[in-house]
Amino acid sequence: MIDFRYGKQCMRFISQFRLPRSDCTPLVSPRKVNDPKECTIKDKGLVLGVYYNENVKGEPAILTASAQKYDEQCGGKLWRQLKLTPIPKLGEYRIFYDLDHFYGYVAVAGLGTECFAFNNEEQLDESKEAIRIAAGTGTKALQKFKPTIIHVESFGNSEAAAEGAELASWTFQEYKHFSKKIIPQSNIALYDDCDFDSWRIGRLKAESQNLARYLQEIPANFLNPTKFAKIAVELLCELDINVEVKTQGWAASHEMGGFVAIGKSSVQPPLYVEISYYGANEESRPIVLIGKGVTFDSGSLDLKPLKDLKFMKGDMAGAACVLAVTRAAAILKLPINIRGILPLCELMPSGKSPKFGDVVYSVNGKSIHVRLPSREGRLLIADSLVYARNYWPQFILDVGTMSKELIHTLGGSACGCYTNSEELFCYLESASSQTGDRIWRMPLWKFYEERIKNTDRADIANTARTQYGDSPNCAAFLKQFICDSKWIHLDTYNIAYTKGRDFAYLNRGMTGRPTRTIIELINQMITNAKL
Repeated sequence: MIDFRYGKQCMRFISQFRLPRSDCTPLVSPRKVNDPKECTIKDKGLVLGVYYNENVKGEPAILTASAQKYDEQCGGKLWRQLKLTPIPKLGEYRIFYDLDHFYGYVAVAGLGTECFAFNNEEQLDESKEAIRIAAGTGTKALQKFKPTIIHVESFGNSEAAAEGAELASWTFQEYKHFSKKIIPQSNIALYDDCDFDSWRIGRLKAESQNLARYLQEIPANFLNPTKFAKIAVELLCELDINVEVKTQGWAASHEMGGFVAIGKSSVQPPLYVEISYYGANEESRPIVLIGKGVTFDSGSLDLKPLKDLKFMKGDMAGAACVLAVTRAAAILKLPINIRGILPLCELMPSGKSPKFGDVVYSVNGKSIHVRLPSREGRLLIADSLVYARNYWPQFILDVGTMSKELIHTLGGSACGCYTNSEELFCYLESASSQTGDRIWRMPLWKFYEERIKNTDRADIANTARTQYGDSPNCAAFLKQFICDSKWIHLDTYNIAYTKGRDFAYLNRGMTGRPTRTIIELINQMITNAKL
């Protein structure tokens, strides 16, 4: 029997993401802010944009249409003052005060050149990314004045502007109630544009990523497997998403040897959580999303170094991502069935920890040589990949922090992508180019399969003898449990955390990536009638 009782602390964690009880469910949960009409001038800020075309003769700077309209309303003050300063380039901003009687602060953010478009070489819609950067830069600049509401222009794309502003304005401050450094969460509103549908969708995508960031940031003493499962119940059941919580005994009865071996290392009981969203008819085959849910990864007897341990509270990034994506699909009422699988556990050093050289059996009967106990995530996912076949999925996507070596190869630019389907890769690459949260395809070759099969004591090993190539080794290991399903594996170790330099609209801390990209992938495939 699982005790789901929890205190006010955990309740406060999830309250900001819960939806109000009403007949009409909004796209995003509202924030408790004052009515903008009742705000004083110092409570209101405005973010506008300016283009800077370096190679253009004459005046290289051009205000956006909304900025030009505002400049006319304030008698040309904005343009006159802007010309007295260096024109902000992409990622830069200028703040002006008391230009009119409504906004106390106006931030003008640089958008770069007007010629930005889709860049095939970069696999990126540079125009949308410039809008996210400008909206995020301007919003973050105004937050230090603690305004109640910040109006942000669309810059030509309301969805991208909403994403940038919402992502940039979010910070994790759960334990700063008695600190003077608390930055109030400002309400973000659209300025001078009527494309509210795109704005709401952009806010929902950003809110979903912020939810994943939020869960990643919660310390492991507050977010263990049981409390993660409780949060899933609280957030998803109110959206008519079915949540099933299964115990270690259930996993053992289904012969999930990898999951059981990892889960028994901690005093916190492991849980196997399944979430089901039914947006299409019952006969429609679902997509299966699997998220690695290690709420704290010590490395077991293969203890991780101190510099890595401080980030291991976020090793459940995959599970957080799957939870956030499923929630977004339900709010958007996407016509698709989703089955989410979250193997939740802690990996701790103890007398019950998996040891070097242990042999465990997966659901499909294959024996696995535990060459390194710290490579635990692939054991959880392997059992789940086999279990996912029961649902005859259209495709399977698993996501999790698997291999540290991607930090040295891809940095924070993109997560590693492995797939056995060209079609799925094309859709995922297209989705990532639109969200700015890119993926990079990695090799899924027999070369790596031979490495993980090179063991004398079992069918396969959880990693190769060599220390190099661990990320493709992991993908080759997981491939052994796929059979004939279409499959994507996303290794997100290198993008789970940022120092705040990779993207102007993401502050230092956990990132919640690639939540928006997976939402966009599902949406594109629905639009093209592939789901």
